[in-house]
Amino acid sequence: MESRDCLNVSLENSLYSISQKTLDSFSQKFLEGFPFAYLTRFSEFYFRKFYVDSRVLIPRNETELLVDLIKQENTEFKSICDVGVGSGVILLSLVTHKGFGIDISPDALEVTKINARRFRLENSVTLHQGDRLYGVSEKFDLIVSNPPYIKESSHRKLVHNQVDRYEPHMALFLKDDDYEEWFLTFFNQVKTCLNKDGLFYMEGHELELEHQRDLLLQLGFDDVKVIKDYAGLNRFIRAKRG
Repeated sequence: MESRDCLNVSLENSLYSISQKTLDSFSQKFLEGFPFAYLTRFSEFYFRKFYVDSRVLIPRNETELLVDLIKQENTEFKSICDVGVGSGVILLSLVTHKGFGIDISPDALEVTKINARRFRLENSVTLHQGDRLYGVSEKFDLIVSNPPYIKESSHRKLVHNQVDRYEPHMALFLKDDDYEEWFLTFFNQVKTCLNKDGLFYMEGHELELEHQRDLLLQLGFDDVKVIKDYAGLNRFIRAKRG
């Protein structure tokens, strides 16, 4: 089946009724490389359909593994903070009691609100616009983050062209010269905002996580581990506040 036909079948089987003109426009955009998730305005993540649009990153399979790892802790996290909450897929997949989502982008927070309402979790989460954990005085049992972790220059060649072209750069890139200090500041904030024995999980760049593990150890975190993804690449970091 041709690419255009596959897209047409998928769209025609969706919950939305669209005109043939709109369908043709979607098909053309898709063939030009426009992300399918942005066309349909949804992405499947951890057994749910989340609303997404170009204001947020499209959820990745690797991030589902991050949720799995946290659930496998078999710990009741009464308070969870997601830094760089984006569309809310991580926070809304984990929250059982109290969730706190932070993002520097007000547009991203609007998408999180849509998904919180979609899953009737709007009373379980509080959203805050801000940079990392600046101004946050609360403490949490779990802090999780999928921050911008791609160096704008030296990592750029590793980024898929479609991602670079269409997905929000604010959620993807950090300037090379700011990278080390950005994460060092963030890790110090995490330590301050975690309860005793609280856990920190972060998705990160395969080329940077081993060094970031060393930074966390230097800051006094315990049981710091780098964890691989499905492809066997360094993808996550886990640390405990003693």
